[in-house]
Amino acid sequence: MARNRKSLKNRLKTLQNPEEMNKRMDKMKENKQIKLFLVLLLPTIFLVVGLMIFPPWGKMEIASKVDTMVETVEGADKEAVNLKEEKEEEKKKEDEKEHSREKRNLKYGEEVEKEKVNVDSGKELSGSKGEVEDKQALPKREVPGDGKPSKPEKTGNSPRKLKEDEQMFKPTTQKSLNIGSVNVAGRTVLGVELKPTKSHNSSVRVYKFDNFLTDRECNGLIQAHKRHAQEFSMVDPIFCFDHISTLKKHLRDAQKKLKINESDYITGTYCLDTKFSAEMKTFLKWSSSTAFYPGESPFTKIFEDRVKEATGLNPSNGGKFQVTSYPQGVGYKTHTDCILDGYDFRDRMGTILVYLQDVAEGGETIFPELGIKVKPTKGMAIVWNNMDERGNCDPLSLHTANEVVDGHKYILQRWYYYKSFLSLGQRPPEPDVPERLPGTARVSCDEYEHGSCRWYDEWNYDHLIEYQLKKSSLS
Repeated sequence: MARNRKSLKNRLKTLQNPEEMNKRMDKMKENKQIKLFLVLLLPTIFLVVGLMIFPPWGKMEIASKVDTMVETVEGADKEAVNLKEEKEEEKKKEDEKEHSREKRNLKYGEEVEKEKVNVDSGKELSGSKGEVEDKQALPKREVPGDGKPSKPEKTGNSPRKLKEDEQMFKPTTQKSLNIGSVNVAGRTVLGVELKPTKSHNSSVRVYKFDNFLTDRECNGLIQAHKRHAQEFSMVDPIFCFDHISTLKKHLRDAQKKLKINESDYITGTYCLDTKFSAEMKTFLKWSSSTAFYPGESPFTKIFEDRVKEATGLNPSNGGKFQVTSYPQGVGYKTHTDCILDGYDFRDRMGTILVYLQDVAEGGETIFPELGIKVKPTKGMAIVWNNMDERGNCDPLSLHTANEVVDGHKYILQRWYYYKSFLSLGQRPPEPDVPERLPGTARVSCDEYEHGSCRWYDEWNYDHLIEYQLKKSSLS
């Protein structure tokens, strides 16, 4: 209490003394400035200390790493998406290619039918016995809602299914011809042996059948062949050779001095790249072959039944049907249809060839060792055996297609095999190599001395290096 009174007295004394009052006021201002300074300084100190203890660039580095990881993950996701899209696009292209191929093959059979390739030139197939039997044996392919032919189930690709088919399959043997007669459009057509003009001890016999096909059948096959071949004219064909020596000989014949490098070949094949192939197209000549298979047209059954009745050749031993055209200046060199000194009975025992139109000059089929020469006559068929009854390829079955001098030669041909096999007469799957545009044909130039260049509407495995190496290892 006494202390408070003393403090009060001092304050009153200060108020009564102006000088003392001023000093006190100055001191209070000074204290306020110090407080203000401290108020401003302390947060700054705390901020600096905080930055020293927890530097922001550490957070920035972590953030940067996080961003990098995020970008990496996003990049991987994007790459995975792109890869998936690429695979889907590749599968789509492959499906389109397969569909295009199936549609084209199906269309060829339909074209043969459309051209009224019938038994009788004056009658329709509709309601005929031949068509009824064909429909029973080969049901129509179902067409889905989009109107496109459905893809066949690839059950044959299953090893288990293939093994089961092989176990169930019973091969048939065709040892010889059995020549007789057949009724064609109400006329009896007889087989006549063509007598050799050279003496020989060969087992080969050649027969002819005049008017084996009607005019309507011949014209229909030619038109179907032309239209089918026309579908491939938008894309240049790819040229394949069995050996580089064959290619060099063809270049020599054409008097072309072109440098050939390994880079000119498509990887893994004996085929030239598209650039070199386009150049070969400008000076090489070839015959053209389009193929259709049993069941792809009602005509196939009509024809094979007619052949069986006339020659004894069994449909089960028959392969594909080929329509081949030879333009002016083109023929085919001397060759045998079977393999000389071959070890496999699955070889071409017999051949039937039908001329689809007359040829003004040239185009004859010649058997040089037998002294037989046949002039192309519309509708005429010739048939001969290439092998003896024991299954040996007869070297005297050599034959040549003379060059066409004037006109255009068209033939229908089918080979019959000594011993049938599971895939005989079935359209085989085509290899993906070489990679090619839809509608790309193959021109195959094999065995220079015994073969000629031929254009094909289908691809096989003969042009693949790996296939040929495996084939050689088995021989």
